Amino acid sequence: MQKKQMFADRLLAQMPSLRALRCFVTAARYESFTQAAEVLCVTQAAISRQIKELEDSLEVALFERTGRHIALTDAGRILYNASYLSIMNIAEAAEAVRRTDRHALTIAVSHTFSALWLSFRLPSFRKRFPEIRLHVMVTEHFMELDDLMQPDIIITKNPPREPEYEIEPLFHDVVYPVCSPSFHERHFHGRSLKPLDLLAHPTLNLSLLGRAQVCEHVDWRVWRNRFQQGDGSDRLVENEHLESNDYRLLVAQAEAGEGTLLGWHHLVHRQVEQGRLLRPVQDALEFHDRHHYLITHQNARMRPEYQQFREWLGEEVGAMMGEWRSVEIEAAK
Repeated sequence: MQKKQMFADRLLAQMPSLRALRCFVTAARYESFTQAAEVLCVTQAAISRQIKELEDSLEVALFERTGRHIALTDAGRILYNASYLSIMNIAEAAEAVRRTDRHALTIAVSHTFSALWLSFRLPSFRKRFPEIRLHVMVTEHFMELDDLMQPDIIITKNPPREPEYEIEPLFHDVVYPVCSPSFHERHFHGRSLKPLDLLAHPTLNLSLLGRAQVCEHVDWRVWRNRFQQGDGSDRLVENEHLESNDYRLLVAQAEAGEGTLLGWHHLVHRQVEQGRLLRPVQDALEFHDRHHYLITHQNARMRPEYQQFREWLGEEVGAMMGEWRSVEIEAAK
């Protein structure tokens, strides 16, 4: 009996770290270090480092690497088959324990929503409900959540397919042009502008690259098609036209006076309120059929901390959209 115990202790001492195994299992599932990094909310370099340390400790290659493509070796397949089930059992047990903590709430949002909407509102929530411990995860992979990610709440335009989540609309899309006061002074001062006049000056454009729902994409060509008078002219100034799939970068460039940006109301209204951005025209695109959704895990709905977060979120969204309605009423007078 003592020998068996000593053998078990030796195995535990020689066992790879759980962090390294988690990185390995996720990379093996997706056959991609990049996607594993997205799922686990770490850098690709961190994934590579953990897997290298795992391979070094085992003294065997776990992946065959061909350019950017990776595939499991025979040794890697053996380790994956054993470690995947173990990792999932640990993850499920940890989730069960986590959900017994009546004061913890896990929220998943996109990078842009986290930076431009949630970040400056969180202090008010934490001050109002100091007893609730928030875990905020950022990801762009909402359509198919990894088994290792089971948040209580998701806020996104792209609802996941998992049946354990309940979905309801939170707010609809409102899009309007914004630019900095300095840009407006240089290009538009004293002019009575029409919607298409903006296209004759430098613009900032959100690209399609990496967009999850291409059918809902809005860029300056959508703006032009909405307001053009049928002459078919393309007034977009391509040589003065910055494009990126990082909306946070584009907002920063707009604030720096580099061009006019199509601003989603929920992401830029604070900058407009503070005077860092302004609306050069009062025209806007309003999409009542395109929503951000509040997506709730079925096990979270009756928990008091969820009810408190939902109440706070409803107040914040109500104030934000109420402000938009007030602006529209004032513009219509």
